[in-house]
Amino acid sequence: MKSTLPLLLFFAFGKTAFSQSVFDSIYAAKSAEVYFAFGKADLTPEADAVLDSLVAGLKAEPRYLRIRITAHTDSVGSPAANEALSKRRAAAVRDKLLQRGLGDAQIEIAGFGESRPAATNSTEEGRQKNRRATLDILTSVPMATFSGQVKDRDSGKGVEATITFSTKTRVDSTRTDSAGFYSVRLPKDSIVKMEAVAPNYFFQTMTAKIFGSPELYKKYKISPDIVLPPAKAGETAVLRDLFFVGDEAILLKVSEPELPKILKFMQINPDLKVEIAGHINGPRLIMENEPEWRQSLSERRAKLIYDYLLKNGIPAERMT
Repeated sequence: MKSTLPLLLFFAFGKTAFSQSVFDSIYAAKSAEVYFAFGKADLTPEADAVLDSLVAGLKAEPRYLRIRITAHTDSVGSPAANEALSKRRAAAVRDKLLQRGLGDAQIEIAGFGESRPAATNSTEEGRQKNRRATLDILTSVPMATFSGQVKDRDSGKGVEATITFSTKTRVDSTRTDSAGFYSVRLPKDSIVKMEAVAPNYFFQTMTAKIFGSPELYKKYKISPDIVLPPAKAGETAVLRDLFFVGDEAILLKVSEPELPKILKFMQINPDLKVEIAGHINGPRLIMENEPEWRQSLSERRAKLIYDYLLKNGIPAERMT
């Protein structure tokens, strides 16, 4: 038996003993590229200048751990020949760094031939971009433990869920245990957005700063627990992160990632029907046909969500 619930879109201008690292503590703090002539592994004067700058940065910043070199080719020639050429290019860059005083233990290299193009191989300009070596300066990020529980809003009981963690540059996810507990390692002092998703529940998001001490969460009254409202008939979900261009039914770029979340909710709750209702703030300008204008705009914005879900496989009979 299917249940129907309203989906309101408000538009406006016993804990687990383990702790896993959602994000890798090693990441590329800086990157640069050098380019090669066709079929060659010799470095140009321009490439030498890039290496001089990278080495100076490494020596000035002790937090930098090492350099990772990945070399590539265009698609001209056989795959085997191109893989060998890419390895020679990576080795040539490494040798230049060793000459500049870096230790061999600070450098890792790999050659990928033509398998990872940065541009099309159908033009000379594109092929030149593919004849490259990328140098990533790797550094270590201090990590801190963040632990909590996903709970049912009404009963307070734990809910097994998937939690997605995202920062400005990285996104990853983990699964709670059967009682809803999770414990992860996240970059210390970062701002992390968390979203919990579970069947038969509305998804919920929260944002938190990751402190190094659990006492700071108590001091600033930050709870790591995520409370999920049950998705049952009569319940209402307020989607607060959908923003539109003023006076138009055009979703802002910043809100586009919200659409897949709504789609996922519909996909993991196949027995639910939803009512999509649009609401707007009053326009700044008083218009003669204001009531009709407001009604038309709110309906067009709601229809944008409806059309997106329909296009992505949600049956029309599940939405009103």
